Amino acid sequence: MEIGALKKMLKKSTAVLILENGEPSIVVVDYNTYKGLLGEEDQEVSKDQVSSNPATSVQTGEVELLERINKDILALKEQIEEEEKGLGI
Repeated sequence: MEIGALKKMLKKSTAVLILENGEPSIVVVDYNTYKGLLGEEDQEVSKDQVSSNPATSVQTGEVELLERINKDILALKEQIEEEEKGLGI
């Protein structure tokens, strides 16, 4: 996939999920979302300003959704591994 295509997708969302062999492999996020995940804030922007910005609220909701999806994926992988161990695979 070309970087231009990723940039175009990121304009419509804060993250792009890349699958490899049908499995989630990589999540690409925009820089502001990445900084937010690291706990870094722009020094010029206060937390009150961020929470009142509707666009940022949507991004925050998307990040939370991605985190929940990633946790669910990990739980399912662990469940499959346990079932495979029980079957002797």
